[in-house]
Amino acid sequence: MSDVPADAAAAGPPSTTERAPSPVRELLGERNFRRFFVSQVFHAGVNGTLRFAFIWLIVTLTDWPSAEGLVALALGLPAMFFSAPAGAWSDRVDRKQMFVRWTVASTVALAAFTVVLAVGAATPLVAGVAALVIGTVTTVNFPNIQAMVPLLVPRDRLMNAAALQNGGSQAAGFSGLALGGLAIRLFGDAGGFALLTVLSAASLILMLGVELPAATPSERPDDEGAAGRPGAREGLLASIVAGARFGFGSDPLRTLLLLSLILGGSFSVMQISMPRVVSDEYERGPAWAGVVLGAFGVGMLVSSALVASRPTMRHGRNIALYIGIGLGFGQFAVSFAPNEWYAMAVMAAWGLNAGVAIASHRTVMQTSTPPEMMGRVMGLMMLGFGGALPIGAVTQTLLAPALGPQLTMRVVGAATMALTIPLTFRRSIIALR
Repeated sequence: MSDVPADAAAAGPPSTTERAPSPVRELLGERNFRRFFVSQVFHAGVNGTLRFAFIWLIVTLTDWPSAEGLVALALGLPAMFFSAPAGAWSDRVDRKQMFVRWTVASTVALAAFTVVLAVGAATPLVAGVAALVIGTVTTVNFPNIQAMVPLLVPRDRLMNAAALQNGGSQAAGFSGLALGGLAIRLFGDAGGFALLTVLSAASLILMLGVELPAATPSERPDDEGAAGRPGAREGLLASIVAGARFGFGSDPLRTLLLLSLILGGSFSVMQISMPRVVSDEYERGPAWAGVVLGAFGVGMLVSSALVASRPTMRHGRNIALYIGIGLGFGQFAVSFAPNEWYAMAVMAAWGLNAGVAIASHRTVMQTSTPPEMMGRVMGLMMLGFGGALPIGAVTQTLLAPALGPQLTMRVVGAATMALTIPLTFRRSIIALR
């Protein structure tokens, strides 16, 4: 007699038409992750629109070509100084409570500056101070958000979660840029910052409903609980140093962190320069500037959605092609755009490239990092992407008066490729799965 159970025999072989559940549907079907996802999308929308809102404000306040770089410098300095400590602190405290406290601070700061703009009290100096304050309170949460993801999704879904985050963030960035530009056109600069205040408050409300699993003892650094005790400062410093040693100690993390720094500085030059190009070269207003920059987000949303639906990818090849070549070439190409329509087309194609690039970059980083180091390594990553803004700002400030914004982007795009191609076209990177 056959050993196959009668009910199994009756059922027959598994249907070849059955498909595995969609990774996107699986992730978004989980209520806890869904709330987190929407919350971080709103938070990303604030960050994505913030640079544009400040830079456009400066464009309207002064004709000095270096002013945009200086306000971007003020906006980016906090990321340079606080990303690594914020990541280390995230490994020591309740991550949800950390997010809530700092998002409250961000919402209050944005609301206060909205009032300053509404009463007509803004000057270039006031805008610079506001950029420094708001940049500080928004920076602290970024490593913390990235460190939450591995707590909420299984390891084999990190790539899909990273792609979803990228796509959602870029959708929020595009919507924020377009709506922010429209709000500025209709209601002045105060309208743009009022929109950011609402997005920040919405992110806070949604995160209140997220439940993070409790960290196990192995997921806390040895100095857990040092806060509030004598020697806490030394404990935090030691934690930062340990994270840096781990992150830069070996590949692939070392290469990926260096790429974060290069790309953060390079991309910020475009973000600073493009509003001036739209205003002076294309002779368009803030709504058009938002749409041109937002086209990048549309492209990234499309490619991120495609990546999120895939079970796996060859991450090393993606890093070489889409980061090593693609991200620098995008800035080089957009510098030749003669009008806003060409610029939008190039930005959209650049975004398609970036969606794949960032998904692979972040997936390899998160799968290569143990839970107890996640906050610190994500802090180092954000130090690259966000903390390099001052590098880009200084570069733009020095080059733009002599070269103009378009030629500045061209030079920086070419220099980016000269740095990233040798870093990524190595066997140890291309072989990554």
